[in-house]
Amino acid sequence: MKLYLVKDGERQVWVAALANEHMYSYVANTGYFHDNNALRNDFYMDFDYQYEEIDVIRAKALIAAGVGQLDETARADALSKWRTDPRPLSPNDVFAAVAGFRP
Repeated sequence: MKLYLVKDGERQVWVAALANEHMYSYVANTGYFHDNNALRNDFYMDFDYQYEEIDVIRAKALIAAGVGQLDETARADALSKWRTDPRPLSPNDVFAAVAGFRP
């Protein structure tokens, strides 16, 4: 698993985790990483965003700074879907996978 800071120009959009060709984005509103197929498609095909590989320490700092916080009104549909996600990934599980630890 690898971690990325996803940017749109200078704007920091997501902390993301890539695992087995699945891209997960950290959604601050839920406190979890969620499968984000649109982001996966961008990473492999569309290239609208920029992806900077980061380590766990930087990912934690970015999350603490609010990267991945979505507007509750503007993104209500996406947030509703993510809040009912049956398989979100906890940040600790993602960070352990990046570090190579097995639960």
